[in-house]
Amino acid sequence: MTPRVEETDVLITGCGPVGALTANFLGLYGVRTLLVERMLSPHGLPRAITCDDEALRIYQAAGLSEPMDALMYTVPEVQMTGANGELFARVVIQGLDFGYGFPALRFFSQPYVEDVLRQGLSRFPHVELRFGQSVEAYTQDAHGISATVRDARDGSERTVRARYLLACDGGRSTLRRLAGIEMVGATYDEKMLTIALLLPEPPPPICRMVCDPHRHVFVARCSGNELRVDCTIRRDENPDELLKPERIRQFIAPFVDPDRATVLRAAAYVFNRRMASRWRDGRLFLLGDAAHLMPPVLGQGLCSGLRDAHNLSWKLAAVLRGHADEPLLNTYEQERRPHVEAMLDTSVQMGRVVLTGSRPMAVLRDSVFRALGHIPRAQRFIRDFEFKPRPLISRGFMLGGSRAHRLAPEGTYFPQPRVGAPGGEVVRLDELLGPGFAVLVHPDTRETARRGAQQLAESLGAQCLRIIPPRSGQAQPGEVVDTEGKLDAWFREHRVEIAVLRPDRYLYGAVRGSHLAALSTALRGWIHGPLSGVGPAPLESVSA
Repeated sequence: MTPRVEETDVLITGCGPVGALTANFLGLYGVRTLLVERMLSPHGLPRAITCDDEALRIYQAAGLSEPMDALMYTVPEVQMTGANGELFARVVIQGLDFGYGFPALRFFSQPYVEDVLRQGLSRFPHVELRFGQSVEAYTQDAHGISATVRDARDGSERTVRARYLLACDGGRSTLRRLAGIEMVGATYDEKMLTIALLLPEPPPPICRMVCDPHRHVFVARCSGNELRVDCTIRRDENPDELLKPERIRQFIAPFVDPDRATVLRAAAYVFNRRMASRWRDGRLFLLGDAAHLMPPVLGQGLCSGLRDAHNLSWKLAAVLRGHADEPLLNTYEQERRPHVEAMLDTSVQMGRVVLTGSRPMAVLRDSVFRALGHIPRAQRFIRDFEFKPRPLISRGFMLGGSRAHRLAPEGTYFPQPRVGAPGGEVVRLDELLGPGFAVLVHPDTRETARRGAQQLAESLGAQCLRIIPPRSGQAQPGEVVDTEGKLDAWFREHRVEIAVLRPDRYLYGAVRGSHLAALSTALRGWIHGPLSGVGPAPLESVSA
C-alpha cells in the first residue's frame, strides 16, 4: 500500500514556545506550515519564567504583545543576599530602559505564554498544529525533505513532504540525533530543585538570589498568583528524597505559608552548557534547546530560542517566495551562534561568582560587591546589566557582510522609542513598520535621496517613514513624529540620513543620501523581491 503523502512548505517539530513562535512568524509571512507535537495535549507545566525586553519586542513583532502583557509581572528589583544572609548587591529593574520599548525583565507562567502562542496560530488558515505526532525519520534531496510522521494514538505513519524541517524539539532533540549532530559542552554537577507554587493571593514583590554556599536559592514572584522557588541539591543528597512533600514544605516555608500554597510542579534538573556542533543539516535547522542549552543563572535559555525563531523565520519566508537565494539561510547560524556563545559564557561566569559552594569565596565575594557599590562606574556595570551581552551581529546579512569597526551601526539592534503616528496617537515605533523590512529617512535628507529611499522601500515591500521633529506638528501618512528625540539623536550620532532595518529589527545598513545607490545595489544582491506579511488578525481575536 502506498503511504499517504501530504505537502507543506515548512514542517516544525515541537510546540514549545520556540516552535509555536516560529509557526506564528511563518504564518505572518503567508508560509504553509505544519507544526507537530509529540505530546497528546499541552503539558501545562511551569518551566521557563523570565523574559527580557528583546523577547517582549519579538512577541510584539508576532502581533501578540498585548495578550502576553496581560499576566506578566515586572519585578522592581533583584536582590542578592550572601553567606551571612545580608544583602550584598541590588539590581534595580524598575525604570531600567535599554531603548527597545519594553521593561528589562518580566516574569511569566510558561503554560500561559504557550496558550497565547497556540491561540495566535488560529489567525492563519495556512498554519496547522497537530498533537500526538512526531517525526521519526527523514530523508532529503535538492528540492525538499521527506519526513515520516508517526501518530501516537494509533501508531499509523504518513509521509510529509516539506521544503524545510525545523527542529524545535528540545534538549533531547530526536531530529538532532537523526542528523548525527553532536552536542558539545558540559553538563555540570550542579543539580537544582525547582518548585512552582500557586497562592490564594498575589505573592509579595520578591525576586531574590540567596547566594548561601550551603544551599543557593532563587525565589521570585511570577505572573498572577504564582511563586517560583529554585534551590541547589547538594552532592550528598538524593533528589528523590527532596521531592517528598515534607521536604518541599521545608524549602518553601521561609517564603510562604506551606498550608496556603499549592505545588504546581516540583522537579530536579541539572545545569547544562552545551551547543550543537552545527545548527543545520541541509534542509534541517535546529532552534532553541535543540541547538543550545545554558545554565539558568541569567534566565536567557528561552530568550535565546525566541531570537533564533525571529532570525530564521523571515529568511525562510524570503527564500520560499523566491525573493532571496539559499545562501541567506547560512547567515542564521553565522549570526546567532556568537551571541549564544557569549550568553553561555556570561551565564557560566556569573554562576561561578554568585553560586560558589566555598564559604571563604562567598565571604570574599560579598565584601567585594559591597566595596564595588561605592564606585559609580562599578555601580552602573551591575545596575544597568552591562555584563549581559548586547544584541549585536558581527558578521552576516548586513551592508559589507561584517561590521566595519566597533562603533559601526550595521548589525546593531535598532532602538524602539515611542513615536507620533498619523492621527496623533503615540505608539512604539515597530507598530508602524509592519513585519517586513523598513526604511527610515532623517528630515535633513535631500529630496532626491528621499525618492530613492522610497523606491528602495517599494522594491522590498517595506514601509518608508520620514522622521519629523515634534515642532512640525502631527504626522502625515509616510511620516513619524520623533516625540522623544531619540531617532534624531541616533541618526546624528552615526552621521547618516537613511537607515534600512531588517524584519527582525537589526540594522542592515545606514548611509548618507549620497551613498544610497551603493547600499541599494548591495541589498538587492541578496533580496530580489518584496517581503511583506499577511498581517495578523486584530488582537481582540486572541483571547487572554
